[in-house]
Amino acid sequence: MLLYYAGFNTSTLFSSNEDVFAVDTFTEIPFAGITDFQIGWSYFLLWKGRELYICKKVGDSSTRKDSNIQLIQIPANPLDSCKIAAIGTESIVILSSSNELWRYKIYENSWKKVINFLPSNDDSASEYPVKILQGGCTVVLTNLGRVFNVPTLVEMPKRIKFVDIACGFDHTILLAENGDVYSMGMGTRGQLGHNDLEDCDSPKLVEALAGLKVVQISAMGWHSAVVTDQGDLYTWGWNTYGELGLSGMDSKVVAVPSLVDFTDDRNESLEILVKKVECGNTFTVCVMDDCTFWGCGCNKYGQLGQSREALPSSPKFVKLQIPISTSSIKDFSCREWGTVLVTY
Repeated sequence: MLLYYAGFNTSTLFSSNEDVFAVDTFTEIPFAGITDFQIGWSYFLLWKGRELYICKKVGDSSTRKDSNIQLIQIPANPLDSCKIAAIGTESIVILSSSNELWRYKIYENSWKKVINFLPSNDDSASEYPVKILQGGCTVVLTNLGRVFNVPTLVEMPKRIKFVDIACGFDHTILLAENGDVYSMGMGTRGQLGHNDLEDCDSPKLVEALAGLKVVQISAMGWHSAVVTDQGDLYTWGWNTYGELGLSGMDSKVVAVPSLVDFTDDRNESLEILVKKVECGNTFTVCVMDDCTFWGCGCNKYGQLGQSREALPSSPKFVKLQIPISTSSIKDFSCREWGTVLVTY
């Protein structure tokens, strides 16, 4: 397994020169045994099985690439491995293998155990987190399909079970088991998709997607994106850098999900199906059924994996040039100002 990264360089992992702040071509991540890689605002998380490492810039003048990579160990039980890590601006929320939740403040190097917010009724099915995200707050999805704004249980629509969540800066979108999409949080940039700019405290159905079966969701920054079972892509929210990929759309705010039309160099529509979409802060990347990758929005830090001079930004989805065989890529992810490719 090899992992490749493009985007903002928050450490000396890719260069001993701290003045190199952008990696604008997909570059192999130089960490032996790596199994996963998460992108933070000013740091990276590197996984080696259940071992979790943090990589950030150091204050000294050391040029060793491994000098700023540190193993993260839960203080109560250093041998307890990590299952899930939720990236935040200044902290990481970590779920241990014993299903305990901890908050690690990166720059204070301090730990605090998160109070248990799940019910402990012996008569009920065991409930535990399966996904944890940090946006404006910490959001947890459990194996029972319930969602918490830690420590508070989110008011759930009747007979609805959620199977996935995605968070931007101040909003959350939720995928229900039946393929419906709900959203909650701040709506001032249209990121909730309710055709208004109002905030919403509890999950509300995104009516523009009603009748469609959504199979995958993503959100980051102030925009959102979903893929349907028909391979269609819908985006909405903030559109400052063209991150919605809606060619010809002049508005900076799109408050309702809009169908993306993929076109070739002659601006003619293409019949291709989207398999997965990932949002970064001001950019979006998706992979198609033919294994090609497409991206739009800001490329200031090379987060689209293209030369910053050749493609500073794009208001429409363009086919990305990937320096490795795309058929060998089994997954990818975007976050903050970067993109990760995972190969077989």
